[in-house]
Amino acid sequence: MSRLDPSAIQVVAWDFDGVLNRNIENGVFAWSRHFERDLGLCVRSFSAHLFGGRFQKAMVGEACLIDIVTEWTELNGAQGRTHEILDYWFRTDALPDPGALAIAGALKSRGVLNVMATNNEAQRTNFIETEMGFTAHVERIFAAGRMKLAKPDTAYFAHIEDELQADPATILLVDDMHENILAARGRGWQAFHFTEGSHAVLAEALGVHTDLADAKQP
Repeated sequence: MSRLDPSAIQVVAWDFDGVLNRNIENGVFAWSRHFERDLGLCVRSFSAHLFGGRFQKAMVGEACLIDIVTEWTELNGAQGRTHEILDYWFRTDALPDPGALAIAGALKSRGVLNVMATNNEAQRTNFIETEMGFTAHVERIFAAGRMKLAKPDTAYFAHIEDELQADPATILLVDDMHENILAARGRGWQAFHFTEGSHAVLAEALGVHTDLADAKQP
């Protein structure tokens, strides 16, 4: 891991899923664990339809997630259940990480700007912003669905630099995907590869102390 320079950091760009939101365990998303039990629908069929290229288009604003899910419901005898499925997905996956948020709060008190840098599409981004209330934790939400750009495309990082009028060396990306870390570093950003339970390591690297960040994460 490259050593961070906390004194140079003016902006922290936080990834959402797996970082600010603790919804991934051993590579499995929370929404998929009991999808069949709770909804009576086949999670393998749904995942294959969604993630066989369709979601990737929605992620960058080239398709609508509602339309994609509706298409699956009509093919699988679940007509009229689109919004039920999306609501279940979004709410089951809504698991804010108190440790990561504590670090963000400590940084904010130090004058550091916290923003979200996520590959979420527009529908879930709206849920994160409004229903989950993340505007209370970050100053800006940079989402692939709104930007029509996704990590690790270097243009994604350039867009954030331009919007914030920030020098790349003053921005830190905290992300759980190694390819995004490499892309950010390629732009001259600082970067921290976040893994499950690495809150204390991140806090130490940034020179901040919070009880939640230092506590053992489940």
